[in-house]
Amino acid sequence: MVKMVENEECCQIRSEDVKNAVVIEGSPELGLIGNIVGWLLVEELEMDEIGYIESKYFPPLAVLYKGVAIQPFRIYSDSEVVLFLSDFVVPPNVTHDMTNSIVEWMERNQSKELITLNSVAVREKTNGVAGAANSEESLKRLGDLEIPILPFGNINGISGTLLTRTKTSNIPGSCLFAEVLNQYPDPRAAASIVDVLNRMLDINVDADPLIKEAEEIESRLKELANAVQGEQESPAYM
Repeated sequence: MVKMVENEECCQIRSEDVKNAVVIEGSPELGLIGNIVGWLLVEELEMDEIGYIESKYFPPLAVLYKGVAIQPFRIYSDSEVVLFLSDFVVPPNVTHDMTNSIVEWMERNQSKELITLNSVAVREKTNGVAGAANSEESLKRLGDLEIPILPFGNINGISGTLLTRTKTSNIPGSCLFAEVLNQYPDPRAAASIVDVLNRMLDINVDADPLIKEAEEIESRLKELANAVQGEQESPAYM
């Protein structure tokens, strides 16, 4: 049965209930990490679409998937994991109310924990993953998995708001940060997040498709750089 959660007419969650699941949130911040990982989880875990979030404040947008128009902010599940997956950056004026709606949904469904996906800009990549949490217990869990802790800084957008809101509701929450160099899609960084999720949730999601995609992107960039360098080295004629 599809139920609806409303928050001051700002946004509505229209979704089936899934009890005692882990909730993962993925939205396209720097490097599109959450979005890339989210789509892979949908495919690899064969997740079913169980609902969506709508708001009059969302950008005018439909997403095409295999030729079919779908909602831009969808909710998927495989009974053990629930995924809130957005294909656009959530507007700041919607973030607070949307977060409340998501946490209300989690409270009603006795969700086990929240894992939100994000990224951190670095000057040089090591393809590592850092973490942060909303409690000492959640922080210890990250430490037990040998995930480096991000000690200081700001967590922008829906990730940060979800962490603080789940804290007030006593829902364990953590945020995983992939290393990125810029705002462009980074499948290799997303693959590093997948490796951590496999260990955290005892799942077996194959990250090889992301590695292959990263290699193709890197190959195209190398070809482009060589072409540009060749043009610069070509003799000039008057």
